[in-house]
Amino acid sequence: TADDVVFTFQAIYDPRFPNRAAFDLSVDGKKFSIEKVDDFTVRLSTPEIYAPFLETVGGVGLLPKHELEPAFRDGSLLKAWNVSIAQKEPRRLLATGAFRLRSYQPAERIVFEANPHYWRADAQGVRLPYVDFLVTKLVKDANASTLAFATGQTDAEGLSPDNVAWIDRYASRYGFSVFNRGPSPNTGFIWFNQNPGRDTSGKPFVAPHKLAWFTDRRFRQAISHGIDREGLVRGVLFGRGQPLWGPETPANKKWYNPNVTQYPFNPARSKELLTQAGFQLGSDQKLRDRLGNVVEFTLNTNQENQLRANMATAFKENMRDLGITVNLSFLDFGTLVGKIQDSYDYEAGMLGLTGGGDPAGGISVYSSKGRLHQWHPNQKTPATPWEARIDQLMSDQLHTLDYPTRKKYFDEVQKIMSDETPYIYLVTANAYVGLKDRWKNIRIPPLGSLIWNLDELWTPLLTP
Repeated sequence: TADDVVFTFQAIYDPRFPNRAAFDLSVDGKKFSIEKVDDFTVRLSTPEIYAPFLETVGGVGLLPKHELEPAFRDGSLLKAWNVSIAQKEPRRLLATGAFRLRSYQPAERIVFEANPHYWRADAQGVRLPYVDFLVTKLVKDANASTLAFATGQTDAEGLSPDNVAWIDRYASRYGFSVFNRGPSPNTGFIWFNQNPGRDTSGKPFVAPHKLAWFTDRRFRQAISHGIDREGLVRGVLFGRGQPLWGPETPANKKWYNPNVTQYPFNPARSKELLTQAGFQLGSDQKLRDRLGNVVEFTLNTNQENQLRANMATAFKENMRDLGITVNLSFLDFGTLVGKIQDSYDYEAGMLGLTGGGDPAGGISVYSSKGRLHQWHPNQKTPATPWEARIDQLMSDQLHTLDYPTRKKYFDEVQKIMSDETPYIYLVTANAYVGLKDRWKNIRIPPLGSLIWNLDELWTPLLTP
């Protein structure tokens, strides 16, 4: 009801309960106002024009006031719905979607059942969803999940491009098909730590001579020209992908700018840029800066992602051809995030981001004040003129409802990101979905969830 909507916004904006939604549902730090009109209508007002209003508000999950108000009052809201409740009292975890929680067994499975209160019905008036139960199997890693699908133990799976060929060989035996969704919205990139700060002991986050390299655009562009992206597509993605030059992939047709600056594999151009920046290759085939420091850095990435690990290894080989030594460090994801966002104790990183939506979803990345502005986060004022320009463009695109104008602003953001190379973009893989053939009425989208219309799927009754 409207009471639940109003309650949800009260909880989001309450400083006792830190959450990302409070940032998304504000304009330049100012909250939306909300009022109840009647039991099923609310009025939301923004402090000024806010272009992604419908998309942002439409993604807000509603909190049931009658269930959570006591926890809101006593300050325990963030602990009200927890693993213990999911195990012992799953019906307390209320939802408005097609399915609701039926049971949760840690490290084994989550079982959802059709929500009898779901609002949708088909043209004949039959209440959706058609499926009675939805089971999510919990496995130790992505490889185990992929193997479970390939051997007929599960019905649907997102597939990485390096697994498509061998999985396809089992399709007829286990009755499934593999669908190519086209370019993934996910980006992959390398970046250097450009944070000039110091830790609590006064030690610089980055050695001063390396910080000078990392903050030199010519150095970053030289690195970019030294990467064989076509080789990554062939050798790591098995031809199922394409080079990436900017922060959006072709999957995001509405916002993708194809006219960003490209850095084709050109070691000769890399060497020209490095020479311009004062670097020289010695007789020992090692690159040195103008002070005589050997160019060497450590690249951190997460050990759980085999594709990324393979790309890191290929990158190391590309850099060796330029006289640059790259040491690889494979960390668990939690440790890596701690280095990137908390201690800043690292030199370079390789990760990726999920794109594909409205530009507003990337503000924390593009804004110089953003926590995900990974090369130099949480700046009090923009460190460079180009970052200040991006800040202005991201603000401007939020405050107009005219799509061509927003597109023009965001096109420039993408162009600046490709010119300045704070992120050195690598490749984007094609996205694949495997699905059992017994399921009918399938709609697989190019972006987002594996299956667009889970509530409409059905399968013929099995007969002996």
